[in-house]
Amino acid sequence: MKHRSMKRKSVRQQFFLCILSASLVFVLVLSALNLLFYNRYQELRKHSYLRKVYNEIYKTYNNDILSLDSMLESIETNYNIRISITDNYGQYIYDTLYSRERESRFSLHNNTDSDGNAIIFYDGDELARRGYTFSTITGQDNEPAFLALIGTLDKTATLILRIPYATLQQEHSFNFVFLMISAFVSLIVCLLVGSALSGRFTQPLTEMTEVANSVAQLNFSKKFTDTTATGEIAQLGQSINQMSDYLDHAITDLKEMNDRLEAEIRQKQTIDDMRKEFIINISHELKTPIALIQGYAEGLRIGINESEEDKNYYCDIIIDEAHRMNRLVLQLLNLSKIELGNTVPIYSDVDLYELTESVVSKTRVMWQEKGLHLDLSGIGDEVVRADYDLLEQAVTNYLTNAIDHTPEGGTITLSSGTDQNHYLFRVRNQGSQLAPEEMEKIWDKFYKLDKARTRVSGGGSGIGLSIVRAIMTAHHGGCGVQNVDDGVEFYLSLPKHPSESPSTEESKEDLK
Repeated sequence: MKHRSMKRKSVRQQFFLCILSASLVFVLVLSALNLLFYNRYQELRKHSYLRKVYNEIYKTYNNDILSLDSMLESIETNYNIRISITDNYGQYIYDTLYSRERESRFSLHNNTDSDGNAIIFYDGDELARRGYTFSTITGQDNEPAFLALIGTLDKTATLILRIPYATLQQEHSFNFVFLMISAFVSLIVCLLVGSALSGRFTQPLTEMTEVANSVAQLNFSKKFTDTTATGEIAQLGQSINQMSDYLDHAITDLKEMNDRLEAEIRQKQTIDDMRKEFIINISHELKTPIALIQGYAEGLRIGINESEEDKNYYCDIIIDEAHRMNRLVLQLLNLSKIELGNTVPIYSDVDLYELTESVVSKTRVMWQEKGLHLDLSGIGDEVVRADYDLLEQAVTNYLTNAIDHTPEGGTITLSSGTDQNHYLFRVRNQGSQLAPEEMEKIWDKFYKLDKARTRVSGGGSGIGLSIVRAIMTAHHGGCGVQNVDDGVEFYLSLPKHPSESPSTEESKEDLK
């Protein structure tokens, strides 16, 4: 922040110094011109005045001084010019400072005027050619006293117009002092205006610098908003805003692409891990039945059985293990079809109580063998829209899972209900509760809780609950588990208004 503040001050200072330098140069040039050329300018200007007066008197003069009195007085007042008129003999006919009654007492001899000042003619030829010429009248100390125009009025009179040099010098002094005061005041005004302008013109640049620094830090929220900027500065500010927006969009797109790429990489890694885990699990599940089948088949081949009863025992084991392998393969095929979307739910009206009774009846041998009590009093008369076969498979997996993990003589409670948007089905069994970290893992394929197999899904393969989750996902419903006081409760949820409900016959024909 300190660095940017110093930079902002430097830009403004440089702009202010430029204005200050330009103002000083202006004052110095003005002063130099006044000192070097003002006297010459004043002299030329007075020459112009003297010529103008000479021309006016020349056109009006008719040898009658009395008729010129008013005009001469007006000229003397307006132009501050001393006027003298002499005859061919050098005697004064008229003079500003002396009355006409005394004119005979003065004469122009030895090139002197009525005050005794010497007259120096510049050019007699010019006087003869143009009718007038300019001269300098010096005082008794030989210093210039008057700027004079000597001109002829007619063949009998000469006009002398004089402007005191003291007046010229006084005007020059006054003008120079006033010029210096004006220059000083102008310089102060220029400095004040320069300070204001420097702030105005550097503010947009400062704001653009801040925007550029924000963009450099990948912060695109700051924009150039100075409305006082015009011309190229405003265009530059808009260009910076456009660049900021473009970079923001580009980086956002890159981030989104990077996120998608990372997600794809994670998904690929997850799929690879699942594939490896699946191979390991399926190998583990098939290893035991294959080994048993192989062992008992070899025993039959070499005839180690000593009786028909032993032979039948070997054959029963081989058949049981083959059935177990077949069930596992079928479960995997069904799970894959559902997860890949190849199995589309065939919606129909399903009575939950009738479906539950059917499942309970099919599993009667299993729960009666353990002396379990099944309570169906909580099942209502709800009719849901679902695929009957898939829903029956999900309920069967829940129930067989509960039978496997309910202690002998325990109770399994089945119930149903509704909430605002879903139908609910619950299976509660007595027994040990689940650890919080296991409540998500039990839905994974081949997951088993422990070596003692206190809770194994789907008849011991570890696939049953995975099939339940896939079936509920296909129905746009859900499934879950929670611990209760005396055991565990699994539940299913089905939407009251499924988004897709094809007719049963059409769906079956499509599947065929």
